[in-house]
Amino acid sequence: MVEVIISIIILAIGVLGMAGTTMLVVRQTTLARVMTERSVALQSVVERVQATNFDNVGSGSDSLGVFRMTWSATSETSQSKLVRIITVGPGVKTATGAGFPILTTGVADTFQYRIIRR
Repeated sequence: MVEVIISIIILAIGVLGMAGTTMLVVRQTTLARVMTERSVALQSVVERVQATNFDNVGSGSDSLGVFRMTWSATSETSQSKLVRIITVGPGVKTATGAGFPILTTGVADTFQYRIIRR
């Protein structure tokens, strides 16, 4: 009887460990999905800027899913422009005091991209 109780306790500890691991895997998968969607939104703006004639690159905005992107171009020289792209939407932030990433809304990321006249 004692052996059965000990084996049930060991089994319960193992099942609880697996449940905790499953929660972690689901959380990490969700964070990765949101980061991938954010990257796709940013990539769509970069491709749009690349497809635009150098002289016509300026400011603009667009939405893709839950993400809102705004961009502006400033001339550095007559041969180059710096494009600043800001993406706002769900994203990952580090929790205060906890030290691990959490999913939150309204996260803004800035990406700078330099284009050269061809």
